[in-house]
Amino acid sequence: MTSVREKWNRRYADKSGALSSIPVALELGWSSLKPGSVLDLASGDGGSAVFLARQGFAVTAVDIAEEGLKRLNACAQAEQLSIRTVQFDLDVTASLAALGQYDNIVINRFRPTPALFLCLPALLTRGGRLMLNSFNLLQHKEKGFSERFCLKPEEYLGLSADLSLQYYRSEQRDGDFMDEYLFIKT
Repeated sequence: MTSVREKWNRRYADKSGALSSIPVALELGWSSLKPGSVLDLASGDGGSAVFLARQGFAVTAVDIAEEGLKRLNACAQAEQLSIRTVQFDLDVTASLAALGQYDNIVINRFRPTPALFLCLPALLTRGGRLMLNSFNLLQHKEKGFSERFCLKPEEYLGLSADLSLQYYRSEQRDGDFMDEYLFIKT
């Protein structure tokens, strides 16, 4: 049986060309982030991490797949961007604190487990932002995307007393059905 790590490593090892696209929600919403550092969780090959580094953020990109991070490192080196990469399994929440604290956390095209989500406020500085943008159930219904990776309506509202909701919306962007959240750590 192939592990999640092996699956993603194989996918990135076989990929050529440009990094993953930048989610529209991030392109439109990055100015709502707090200046400073960003932890890009489930960064894949780092399209979002590179975008944020270009905007002046100090970025740490975390992903389970070393092959994706290698692609990101090659791009960052070519553009002379300083992006720290960390290979990490986000299901091992007991080790998350080792990543440190950040002014912002961004999660794009990934559905965090409730256990992971509840650990995130501890990784944010006071007033830090948590931006989550991922596929919702309409992506499953309309495009056949796996339901288990889709966000349920309002799934993360009220989960953490340490996070104040700035916005939640469901949008259709570039043909995909997305839920978008922005929280501030209180």
